[in-house]
Amino acid sequence: MKHCKLIVLCISSIAIVICAVMIIRINVLYPNAEVISYTKDNPVDINGLEVKPIDYSVYTLDEFSEISSEYDRYLKRENKDKKRVVVFTLSVRNTTDDIISYSPSFVMVIEELCASNGAFPIINNDNPSQQSINVLPGEERQLVLKSMLSTSMLKYENFDKIESSTMTLVYSFYPYRRKLVFDKR
Repeated sequence: MKHCKLIVLCISSIAIVICAVMIIRINVLYPNAEVISYTKDNPVDINGLEVKPIDYSVYTLDEFSEISSEYDRYLKRENKDKKRVVVFTLSVRNTTDDIISYSPSFVMVIEELCASNGAFPIINNDNPSQQSINVLPGEERQLVLKSMLSTSMLKYENFDKIESSTMTLVYSFYPYRRKLVFDKR
């Protein structure tokens, strides 16, 4: 019986050592992402397009429906008070001699509230399929994105904290976590 316990102990010890070595190896091969933040004063250059975070606003669905017809279909639902729309304004400027077609791809993250969701351009009613913009050489334009938060992404008690939180739009996660940081209001 003692012999059997010794064998089990040796096998368990070897398994623990192998697991520890594998965990250390993975952490050496794939370290945590380096965080690079861009602000209004320090814009990012994405392939010749200078992107600068300007500001954000938080709306209820009723408030957002007054400025956009995009969420009219949601207004008849029961839990519309448990949803918020965050609208981001970005400035984009073409620094190249070529026309740039830009399709924004961001994830809105509120780190202190542990909330996130995709951020998409507000749909143009004239062309609802348009998800990209063309920026002429030297041209500067404003780009407006929206992201919806609901109680499945954030506790209802935290909805009042959204406006005072630091909003980020993350566009690259690894090996560098690149994000646009919007100032608190």
